Amino acid sequence: MADIQNCRRKRKWKNKQVPNNWRLRRKKALVVFISLDVTRNGIEVNGISPKLFMGFGYNPDLATFGERLDILNFYSWMKRLQDEFSSEWFVYDASGYYIVNRTPQKKINKLGDNPTAEQILDALVNEQDRPKRQDIMRNCELRSQYLLRAINLSGIRANYVDSRRVFREDEKYKVALDESLEFVERLKKDNPELVARILPDNPNPASRLYLPLEIAEALYLESKFGVSGKFGPKTEEFFDEAIFGLTREKGTSYQSIRCPFGPRKPGYLSDRNVIWTVSPDYFVSGILQSDGEYREFVGQYLEPFRQNSEPIEQVALRTKRQLKLEEVI
Repeated sequence: MADIQNCRRKRKWKNKQVPNNWRLRRKKALVVFISLDVTRNGIEVNGISPKLFMGFGYNPDLATFGERLDILNFYSWMKRLQDEFSSEWFVYDASGYYIVNRTPQKKINKLGDNPTAEQILDALVNEQDRPKRQDIMRNCELRSQYLLRAINLSGIRANYVDSRRVFREDEKYKVALDESLEFVERLKKDNPELVARILPDNPNPASRLYLPLEIAEALYLESKFGVSGKFGPKTEEFFDEAIFGLTREKGTSYQSIRCPFGPRKPGYLSDRNVIWTVSPDYFVSGILQSDGEYREFVGQYLEPFRQNSEPIEQVALRTKRQLKLEEVI
């Protein structure tokens, strides 16, 4: 998921029933879907997409606090979906997108009103390579390590894709971004309300790059690997609508699966009063005892990690240690 948290509308966490037409025939499978929103782009497809992806954005605090335990919420859902439907997962590391936020406005303005994908990617890569951006790239590397560690901890079968390498090496992404840029220009005229929901007024000209980068991500994974479904928190509804618009035009079936993200920000973002891998054990026990809503959320996503009916505090402490990186780069 691209690092576009500032453009997303926060929603209150609440389990929500799946529409009747998405109730699954198998009772066991229905348990998996009871808290998921599953939508299609209008082109019929049977069941769940055999290949799904989730994008994970940038977290500036990884070097300081480690990873949030809450990132396992997404891996927990991914594990359940894979166990039920044998879906092949692609974990897309979108932390490299954060450089958009730090690229000087004059560089963005130099791109003009209708830049090409090559011009945009050259500008972003050049900014990533600047010595003064080493702190950002260090956090991107930590994000990579934590995502891979979470894959191993959850036991899902997943392919890891790094946006930093994609920007530099894959022509298919460049093609996807050019297509996305052209579509977004039309979308601004055809559906300005949707664009406004995704990209509220922002004095930073770089903000206009978020939507085409996001759509290009989905197009790239579809063309490169045949991925026909996207998974993520329920905050991504409007981005999914935009992706649906272009995939409908292309005559490609596509679906979105959205999950609850709990009483805090989505687990790949920084937040307060959450469990980090460097959190002291007493803090973990304390917050789980004092915050009932957060305890319920943590208990739900850690259920697949539970061993021998251990209490939630013990599960949280054990998985926190397992997720923690032994060495800081």
